[in-house]
Amino acid sequence: MVKMYEKMKKYLIIILLCVCFCGASFAQMNNKQPTEEAISIGLKGGVNIPRMLYFNNKALNQLPQALLFTPMGGLFFDVPMGNVFALSPEFVYLKRGTDISYEHRSGSKVHYSMAVHFADFRLPLELRLPIKPYFQPYLMVGGEVGMRLGGQIHIDRTAPVQLEQTIDVGDANMNMIHAGAFAGVGIRSRIGLGSRHILLKLSASVHQGLLDSYAAGEKDESIPAVNVNAYQTTGLRLPQGLEVCLGIGIPLEKKLEDACATFANDRYRRHGKGRHLFGY
Repeated sequence: MVKMYEKMKKYLIIILLCVCFCGASFAQMNNKQPTEEAISIGLKGGVNIPRMLYFNNKALNQLPQALLFTPMGGLFFDVPMGNVFALSPEFVYLKRGTDISYEHRSGSKVHYSMAVHFADFRLPLELRLPIKPYFQPYLMVGGEVGMRLGGQIHIDRTAPVQLEQTIDVGDANMNMIHAGAFAGVGIRSRIGLGSRHILLKLSASVHQGLLDSYAAGEKDESIPAVNVNAYQTTGLRLPQGLEVCLGIGIPLEKKLEDACATFANDRYRRHGKGRHLFGY
């Protein structure tokens, strides 16, 4: 799981660098820019693959973490800033956590899972390549801050020390606030639809928590950990995530027709030898 995660992050970093280089080259070489877009609002949804990085705790970091696929979704705004840059603030619901299974040296088989609900506000900055309205690759970087909404921790341990317990996530085992950074790549597409157009955005991004997710009570040992074998509070516990999302948005303004073309071609036409104008 860890090796797969590291490979995914390396591939994304390589793609980010390639897109950034191509974007800079394209911006210098291309003099024809598309018409500036209007602000759009839309919904996004997709899959998050969460895990935990136990910084400075080798014992926990070496435990295998299962590959989890959790749903996520939210509301986004697309705010163009010229033809190359855009801001895309969003509000997102998602789960963070981990799923660990291992055999303890006493012979007990331990399964530990954590699924915590969060509401995030994110602010991505996008650098896009305006090749065509329907094909605009982009890279994004940004920051995120979130609030814990709840969740559960499940512990299942076999004999000789048998235990099965599910507890609610709260101030005793998870920090209320999440803060992190992310980077990713995507493709955006504008498709005409009558007097409007729809905006499609497909993206993949890697997310890294920057704030320790252990609760303060755990760190100062005023609250005992329920499962000390898989839940040591030494070092830092930082959430990570790999997300793949599809967003669909609509502009807040209609596409305006060319008034001059309408005036010249539709309202008034020349007829007859006298070249009179008729329109009303």
